[in-house]
Amino acid sequence: MVFKFCILAALATVASCGYASSSADVKTGHAAASYGTYGAGSYGGYGHESYPDAHPSYKFAYSVHDPHTHDVKAQEETRDGHHVKGFYSLYEADGSKRVVHYADNGHGFEATVQKEGAHHPISAPVHFSPSPSPAYHPAPGYGKYH
Repeated sequence: MVFKFCILAALATVASCGYASSSADVKTGHAAASYGTYGAGSYGGYGHESYPDAHPSYKFAYSVHDPHTHDVKAQEETRDGHHVKGFYSLYEADGSKRVVHYADNGHGFEATVQKEGAHHPISAPVHFSPSPSPAYHPAPGYGKYH
């Protein structure tokens, strides 16, 4: 009985929200009321305005040099309309430096990868505690069961 009541309450809730259409709307041919569009471009809406004529352009750069973790890398990128170009560089675990220059002139990305030899090897710190060697003891012997 409780289950039937829960189903009836759920149907009543859906009907009162305006999500369920009645058969009267279909028979009379009246269209459902329109409550506007989601995020219609006004400043009170939930959506975002679209700017189809905007010319996208940006420029950013960053670099990291952390002597504790030996993380050394950099990136720079610019965009002007459909033209994107930039580079990034990082030090590999073997001490070599990888430099990648990339560009997109509207026909897909093209990258040029250069690897510079290791000038000085970088050794990452190793943090471990050796476990004690296991101690093996002979199994106990029971004289009267042999």
